[in-house]
Amino acid sequence: MKRICICISYKGTNYSGLVSQPDKDTIEKRLEDCLFIVTKNNIRVHFSGRTDAGVHALKQYAHFDTETKIPVDKLVTALNTYLPSDIRVLSAKEVGFDFDARKSVKSKTYVYTVSTAKITSPFLFDFVCEKKHDYDIEILNSLKSKIEGTHDFKAFCASRSGRTNFVRTVKSIEISKKDSLLFFKITGNGFLYNMVRIIVGTLLDIADNVIPEENIDKMFETGERKFGGRTVCAKGLMLFDVNYNE
Repeated sequence: MKRICICISYKGTNYSGLVSQPDKDTIEKRLEDCLFIVTKNNIRVHFSGRTDAGVHALKQYAHFDTETKIPVDKLVTALNTYLPSDIRVLSAKEVGFDFDARKSVKSKTYVYTVSTAKITSPFLFDFVCEKKHDYDIEILNSLKSKIEGTHDFKAFCASRSGRTNFVRTVKSIEISKKDSLLFFKITGNGFLYNMVRIIVGTLLDIADNVIPEENIDKMFETGERKFGGRTVCAKGLMLFDVNYNE
């Protein structure tokens, strides 16, 4: 028996999220089906964390245990032979049994992309949230320090998450702009259900004067979602990277 860690990349547009669901097409189901074809064994894959329907991943990590005799360096080609073109295994390596794709995570980075163009390119449509008007980058950057740091992020979490511990650390928020694209790069030690999308939606709604700036403080003080901004759409969100080192 050996434990394999793989890095995969996927476009989430055509899938009902990462995790297997009855009668749904998911990333996990596709990968486990291909592992069965390649190894002739039922293999359970464990991911660094889940992504929802429509969300993409540049680098998502997972581990699985297997008795296959296939060399690790051949697994990438073998799996990509059977996976659909919008899911790719980028690398594979043998790791110790103390490695856990979820529990060993030190931090994750997500990137959320907003298109401010009046007409969004069809080549970008599946990867951006359309706003169709410009934003003052200085206003957005002036707000990020209110969210960075260790807080109880209950108000930044969807109500049906089922979590009881809402304390997380947002290590950094980088907001940048290139032409008609606005990027929110957010790194933290962990994220709650819809947390990134609510952070971005709250910042945009403040910049749009939909809600006042002091609502961020009220969200932390009360833990009530009602003070926050909208939950922006899933397709603008991408899991950018997962860090396993301090």
